[in-house]
Amino acid sequence: MDELFFSKLKKRRRVNRLARKLSFFISLSVFFLFILICLMLFGSSFPLLKENFFSALFGSKWLPHDKQFGLGNFILGSVYTTLIALLISVPISLFTAILIAEYMPNKFARNTKLVFDVLSGVSPVVFGFWGVMVIVPLTRNYIQPFLASAFPCRLFISDNKSGFNVFSAAVVLAVMVSPLMVSISEEVLRAIPFEVRQATMSLGSTKWEMIKKVLLKRGLAGLVAAVILSFSRTVGETMAVLMVAGCQIAKTPISLFDPAYPLPALIANTFGETMSIPLYKSAIFLAAFVLLALTLASNLFGWSILLKIEEESS
Repeated sequence: MDELFFSKLKKRRRVNRLARKLSFFISLSVFFLFILICLMLFGSSFPLLKENFFSALFGSKWLPHDKQFGLGNFILGSVYTTLIALLISVPISLFTAILIAEYMPNKFARNTKLVFDVLSGVSPVVFGFWGVMVIVPLTRNYIQPFLASAFPCRLFISDNKSGFNVFSAAVVLAVMVSPLMVSISEEVLRAIPFEVRQATMSLGSTKWEMIKKVLLKRGLAGLVAAVILSFSRTVGETMAVLMVAGCQIAKTPISLFDPAYPLPALIANTFGETMSIPLYKSAIFLAAFVLLALTLASNLFGWSILLKIEEESS
């Protein structure tokens, strides 16, 4: 009996060691795959960086036939569009998550959350088509004229009257990332123990005071994570931005109604042309490398915030 027990124990230990080594190998392989992707992109873009580093990354002239490959306008277009999209989506998503988690009846809340889960899986081209058919005409015929007349400043005035602009792209991106942000934020708020709500309400706080001063503070790390994940998805989005941002001229957008040309749209539009012009391929690979670096930097910045919040709360 003892021999049978010890043999089974040894077998389970061998299985545990094998599972631990396999998990470590898989995790390490994913890390090495990421390193290989970075090296491939950097190696392919190195000829352009070697020839003119600062002009390639910070230059504003994109003239492939004259061997001028400045990515500055494309980088600014990506960042500008993404930040406007987050300014639109973050408050709406946060208040929607609070509504679902704290105010809706349970059955209605489950059905509403199911709708958001379905929307988070919809293809980007569907959102892009919806943006072309709905958001672009609204922007062209109503929103842009109203804001330009009500607030006559450079932020709302533009020579571009087509409706394909930063604002339209930001609205489409905001609608795209809001379901993901709502789902994560709602789960973060529901994960806070019910006893915390009861203790706060028993002290005489109103429900809104309890949400504002307790729930949002306790769930701050998770809410920041939701914004980070949304930013990472937004900055790399291609199809929806390509359809509504007015990707025609590489210039820095200043007004909300100027056209934008983000990095993903540049890669999707021009990769087929890279074989005929020297250094063109290197420029496109450099754009992909910069896009990867932006995503990585945003995630590292976000995780640093999360770690700081966790250290302060512990």
